Amino acid sequence: MQRDSTLDDEIIRLYESESNLHTLPGVLFAGVGRLVDAEVVSFTEFHRPSWDFRSLISVGDDPEVRARGMQAFAKHMHSHPFWQHDPAFYGERALRESDFFSDEEFVELPIAKEVFLPSGARRIMGIAFEHAGYVVTVVGHRVVGRPAFSDEERDRMQGFRPHILRGYRQAQERTLAALTPSDRLRLAFPALTPRQVEVASWIAQGKSNEEIAAILGVGLDAVKAHVKAINSKIDSDSRRAAIVIAHTTPPFADLPPLWKLGVEG
Repeated sequence: MQRDSTLDDEIIRLYESESNLHTLPGVLFAGVGRLVDAEVVSFTEFHRPSWDFRSLISVGDDPEVRARGMQAFAKHMHSHPFWQHDPAFYGERALRESDFFSDEEFVELPIAKEVFLPSGARRIMGIAFEHAGYVVTVVGHRVVGRPAFSDEERDRMQGFRPHILRGYRQAQERTLAALTPSDRLRLAFPALTPRQVEVASWIAQGKSNEEIAAILGVGLDAVKAHVKAINSKIDSDSRRAAIVIAHTTPPFADLPPLWKLGVEG
């Protein structure tokens, strides 16, 4: 079987990027754009536990126009499973709008008239997958006047899908690995005040109360009061608990959407 050098090149670029969740969309925008000759690429990530999501596109746009488009999309997305990006429906396939609608049918669809055609988008092809409570879709778009995505381009997108999924898993892991002890304590115990997080972080680094007092420039009694409050909030009477928590990633179920963790790319 002959290798597809275009696909191979994009696979290599994806893994070489060593992306986290903040840098991955940009890598996919460029990669998918080259792979299937798409002018615009979108990346959407939905966090099932919180129902929060982010939707990014590869080109700049008017926020107000985009907000109206998203409202219209939400209104019409249930008209066909293709628009819902359900991983169970997509499976391991890359799907195109032309797989379900003729040219004549597409231009008459309410979702086409209110969402895609006003923005100049016409041809659509995407993949969808779910991992650890997150639903991710990556979609390539072509503008009005461009031809439909070919079978060869569909096969390339489909061949890229498992690597996007693996790259996404790795991006999650890198994002979590970049968390500092302070980040982990703050996420695990939102009730801690900023000063308590700071004290707990020094505890996690093995500092004594006396050393923490000197570092922060406060009295020993103040540090002891913070330690007592910290132990109460983490339900422990030992410094050991803060040390363990500060160096352990909280369970996925206890975390907000990972793209909101503020880790710099």
